[in-house]
Amino acid sequence: MLILRMQLVRTTLRINSELKKKAEMVALTENTTLQAIFNQALLEHLAKRKANKAKAIKIISFDLGAGLDNLTRDDIYGEPDTSRL
Repeated sequence: MLILRMQLVRTTLRINSELKKKAEMVALTENTTLQAIFNQALLEHLAKRKANKAKAIKIISFDLGAGLDNLTRDDIYGEPDTSRL
């Protein structure tokens, strides 16, 4: 288990009783403290969240030739064919 030398602070948490029992069993089997179990679990959770942060999206574009944003109605439809009338 990772041993960290850092300043500790007191806090109060309300946790699920079954979760606490499971953590106590892990602490007993690993011959460590409940405090060490919670500190390690929190460190691992925060590291995982940091690793899963959203990645930048790379937008791939292709050259489709001349832009079409300056077309007029006449460019699209042209002059009406009056020979059929």
